[in-house]
This record gives sequence, C-alpha cells and structure tokens, in this order.
Amino acid sequence: MSTQAKPLSYMEKLSNEVFAYRPSEPTAPDSPKIIIIASWTNALDSHIAKYVDKHKELYPTSQLVLVKSYNKNFFDPKVLAESVKPAVPVIRASFPDATSSTAEPGIMIHLFSNGGSSNISSLYDVYAATAQEGEDPWLPPHVTVFDSAPGAQRLTNTAAFFKSTVPKSYRWVFMPLVYFVAAAWQFTKVLGLTKDWLAFWGSTHNTAEGKREREIRRTYIYSEEDELIDYKDLEAQAAEAEKLGFDIYLEKFDGSLHVAHARKDEARYWSAVQKTWSGFEQSTYIGLENGSLPNPFINSKPKISWQMSEWWRSKRD
Repeated sequence: MSTQAKPLSYMEKLSNEVFAYRPSEPTAPDSPKIIIIASWTNALDSHIAKYVDKHKELYPTSQLVLVKSYNKNFFDPKVLAESVKPAVPVIRASFPDATSSTAEPGIMIHLFSNGGSSNISSLYDVYAATAQEGEDPWLPPHVTVFDSAPGAQRLTNTAAFFKSTVPKSYRWVFMPLVYFVAAAWQFTKVLGLTKDWLAFWGSTHNTAEGKREREIRRTYIYSEEDELIDYKDLEAQAAEAEKLGFDIYLEKFDGSLHVAHARKDEARYWSAVQKTWSGFEQSTYIGLENGSLPNPFINSKPKISWQMSEWWRSKRD
C-alpha cells in the first residue's frame, strides 16, 4: 500500500526556514526564473503547499524558494536576517549579470501577511549587505504579490492575532487576557517603548534601496473582512507606493478572511497572480475616503539598513 507524500517533500531543505525546488529543465521564456514564496507566521506545510504546488503547476520550469515565518523570529532583525540568508545564494546563482538594467522581471515574490512581509523586508537588507565586490546589492528585477499585507499595529488587529493563537474551545476563557496583552502592547508603542514593526516592514517595500528601480509592478490581494490586517492601512501603504511611482493593482475581495482569499475565489485569485507576472493593462488604485486612518507608513522609513550591513560584514569577516 503506497503512502501519500508529505506536503512540500519535493523541496530541498536549506535551513529550518528556507526550502528550494530546482527543476531539471531550463526556465521557459515566459516564466519567472525564481518564485519566492514567503509564508505567513506559523503556517502549516499542508496550507503552504496549496500555494507552492499551484506555482509549480503554473510555472513548471521555475525555481521555487520558500521562506517560512515563525513567532520566534518575528521581532529580532538579526534573527530575521539569519533566517532569510540561505535564500541569497540561490538568487545570485540565477542572476550572475543582475547589474544590467532591464524592464523584464526575472523574479516573482509572493508574500503572505506580516510574517511574509517581515522576511522579504529582511531579504532586501541581507541581499545588499552580503554583496561581494562587483556583485549587485539590489534584488534583480521582480514583481510582488501582497496577500493580506502589509499591516500596522492596532489594538483590534493585535487582539485578533493573539486570539488566533488560542484554541477555539478556550477562547471565551482567555479573551480578557488576550485584550489585556494587546492593550499593553499597544500602550508601549504609544509611549515609544516599542516599534511598530508591522508598519516598518510595510514601509520598506516602498523605500528600500533599489526597490523602486527594480520592482516592475505589484498587486495587493485583500478584503475588508480581514481581522488581522486593516484594509485602510493596506490601502494607505498602496497610496504611498503609487505616489512614489510604483505600478500597482488592487484586487479587493468581498467576504474573504485573512490569507484565505484563494479559498473564496480560486480562479480570480490566481488570475491576479498571473497578471502580476505577465502585466496588467493599467494600474488601479482605490482612493482613501475622508476620515480614513492616518497613514502609518509615511514616517516608518527604514533606519537599520546600515546597521544590518555592518553586522553582516562583521559576521562575514
């Protein structure tokens, strides 16, 4: 009796967080050389596989790089940097002449929630900081799909995040504690004792060095019903991106939950992903209405890139 293969068993484990799939045949001309899938925090392999397997089906000759996210890595920049580092050699090996300018993307980035946002944000820094003499410090030309990201730290979203970590049968017992912890965390941010890392990571997708020059286009997939990501925060980040000259498209679902938009309408979801790669006819931005939330991304520009660079150089030397 044959046993069913485990999810993602065809991928090579490069570290606890990074996995790679390298097909034997060369990349088709109309496909990405590499697809980077940055999963949401603590996602199960069976759930991640639904997206990785679909990319493998749509682009069978593309290399796949999976970067997982875990709670333990979330708010420590150095730990995040270490976790994404194994992805860098895979990318560089596929783009030895990345310094040449081109309008055609070679990479598709598909990130999910704040966990995926944090890892890709860290990848910008690590890719630059580990560049040897003569190597390009910027990611090669790419497109980006944002699924349920980016967000910002707010009381309701923080409470929803902590609630999601509690088993459903116990939530009614722990909800007072959940809201107390969420309120305390929010209070430390208001006092300036902690950083709004969610907004910081979101801002780097607009302001990281080389991002504007190398990102060809991007799509945001989201909904108003997402409890973990306030859609107004996402649209505010998209508005900032548009002002900076990014080519954006907003794919707003109705009624779908956090990282569950593909479950709501699979055909529409993957059509949006494929159009991000092949190109959409025109960018669409849904303007913010009066009275919307303040934009948390405008003043969250990255300030640690040089620190990360110095840290990586000390590690390398």
